[in-house]
Amino acid sequence: MHRARVAAAVLLSGAAVLGGCSSGTPAIELSQVAGGSGTPVPTQTVTVTEIDTHTVTATTTVVTTATVVATPTVTVTALPRPSLTTSTVFNRPVALADYTSLVSDVRLLDGMSLSGNAAALQLDLMSQHLARLGANGPPPGLDAPSYYGRLGSLGLFASAASDEAQANSPVAQSRYAVIRHETGVLLTLVNGALKTTFALPTPPPQPTTTTP
Repeated sequence: MHRARVAAAVLLSGAAVLGGCSSGTPAIELSQVAGGSGTPVPTQTVTVTEIDTHTVTATTTVVTTATVVATPTVTVTALPRPSLTTSTVFNRPVALADYTSLVSDVRLLDGMSLSGNAAALQLDLMSQHLARLGANGPPPGLDAPSYYGRLGSLGLFASAASDEAQANSPVAQSRYAVIRHETGVLLTLVNGALKTTFALPTPPPQPTTTTP
């Protein structure tokens, strides 16, 4: 349903994934931030040479007549690209608008049941915002491979969660929990580079059950 868009997001964002490679070979560290604010460089080259697969397991509580704890596993694999060259210079006004959209996406999704058409559409819109950020240049002061890796991975997760929500899969909720957390990490890095104050809303309270 969204695979063409996801592929575009990955190509624009450097085709990396959340977390590091478990094989012991050199890998991009997504939390790395280059020191200093620096000046935008018109041309940058990023090279990725291996397939990196990372598995994230999240725990969610499914409330029925009793409390059942489910631990669905979500896995995403980035295809290798021998080289990726970008000549895009960071456009601050456009990027600020898209970061604001990400905060709005999270606020809306926090208030939704992650099941059905409405949630699927909102998650798809979030993946579009991430793709637009991937088409922009990296913020001055941030390590470009790390930045594009986070955007690409979040885009993959948002698109997959959209498909899962459309199919009423409970995995959508667990995947969204990962997306929400990593979006917060991304915005923290952006705030450090751009001296901005983007912040996600307070997480909604977890559902509770009472025993009769």
